Amino acid sequence: MIARKSGTALITAALLISAASAQVHENGIGPDPDNDTNPATITGVIKRVNDPLTPDTDAPYKVINFEPPPGKHGEVIRNEYSEKFGVRFGRGLTRQICDGQRRFYYDSICTYEAAPSGQFSVGYVNYLNAPLLIEFDRPVCVVTMAIYPTGGAEGENFTVTIEGEDETGLPLAPATTSFEWTKNTVRWRHMAGAYYLGGRASKIYVSMISDKRRPGGDVLRFLIDDLAFVQDGCEEVIRDLAEPDPAEVALTPSDDTESEMEGS
Repeated sequence: MIARKSGTALITAALLISAASAQVHENGIGPDPDNDTNPATITGVIKRVNDPLTPDTDAPYKVINFEPPPGKHGEVIRNEYSEKFGVRFGRGLTRQICDGQRRFYYDSICTYEAAPSGQFSVGYVNYLNAPLLIEFDRPVCVVTMAIYPTGGAEGENFTVTIEGEDETGLPLAPATTSFEWTKNTVRWRHMAGAYYLGGRASKIYVSMISDKRRPGGDVLRFLIDDLAFVQDGCEEVIRDLAEPDPAEVALTPSDDTESEMEGS
């Protein structure tokens, strides 16, 4: 009787694995009834160098800028934004003041003169270099954030990856983008994000790696600020992201303005 149950469990597990594999396609992850490798959900990458979004002028984006009050430097961030924004964070995130090299105080991992907005960002440290978990009570179709390592070598290349899951736990195709670190930074403006065509993410996992550091080596710390996301009005926002203004694309990239949208 026990052996029969075990065999049934093995068959069930095999069927589940087979079904999950059938959801993975060349151009994304999700159902593909017409077998054209164009599934229901496709992930687009957002990469830009610019000022962060604000809730007053960039609706329907909701923006968490991590500024107190409430809260203070060094505060652990977990459920502080769950009531107002419906957002929860995994372990390893703390509020950090960005005020250069603070005289008499060297307790901030943000060594930049200023954050992308305000005086505070949040810093992520995980000694296993595991990704940062962000959960949304209502799934999002767009998510973006200002993100930067706490330091590096001049010209060191960093890669940011955002991996999402839908409400059922099915993984969405990851969004990946890279940039070079420079010490000539007063406040970082590198924005990274993802948008989901035909689907939404209820969880995202944010990770950053350096091309110059071996996996499992030095612990990599990074900062995020101005977490912005869209839950309503998705169609118009995604249309603007997928089809950027030709005049904007024609701009010559600089430290202050750059826009690049990629699909994956």
